[in-house]
Amino acid sequence: METAAAPVGEGLRERRRRETTLEICEAALDLFEEKGVARTTVDEIAARAGVSARTFFRLAGTKEDAVFIDDERFVSALAEVGSDGDDIAALTRALREVFALELGRLNADARARERFLRVRRLIGHEPSLLGTAIRRESTSSDRFVPDVAARVGLGELPVRAAIGLAALEMRTALDEWARCADRGETADLLTLHGDVQRLLGAAASAPGPALRSRA
Repeated sequence: METAAAPVGEGLRERRRRETTLEICEAALDLFEEKGVARTTVDEIAARAGVSARTFFRLAGTKEDAVFIDDERFVSALAEVGSDGDDIAALTRALREVFALELGRLNADARARERFLRVRRLIGHEPSLLGTAIRRESTSSDRFVPDVAARVGLGELPVRAAIGLAALEMRTALDEWARCADRGETADLLTLHGDVQRLLGAAASAPGPALRSRA
């Protein structure tokens, strides 16, 4: 079976875990496309992936979570971001660099690109997957906020603001990249990421409406 290039320094156990996780993801995608989410069971996904139900729950959690395994590359990237003394601008730059690195890796991984597009298409007509996507996006970075705040010496609110902005830029670039693919157009993820940063920066600098006096 074709596999994506292993990260530098990855041991045999970690590589096998990653490969098994991807096999679970692709099995879930196949079954969801064939039968729909509601009519697919965890046992069926585990059997198609060639693992036990216990291994499935350990690596994937719920059947809905199984198809979002590739998103972990972005969440895990937050674990070591930021340096002591970073202000919010420096932290935002560091987050952008980390997310750009992961977008570049995704862009270079044909199998990962195809999985992402398949998940996006499924989300369009599977409400349970849409709910899972929203839940994961709203909670996935929360576990890193206290550690990042302590490491850089900022409060949790500015850290959440920086992560929120960088994540919005990344997600918007991914969504536009997927729309281009659905239209049969080729787009480079890193170029889109840079374009989104410039557009959001321009939007943020636009003057707001004058505030009325409440006298």
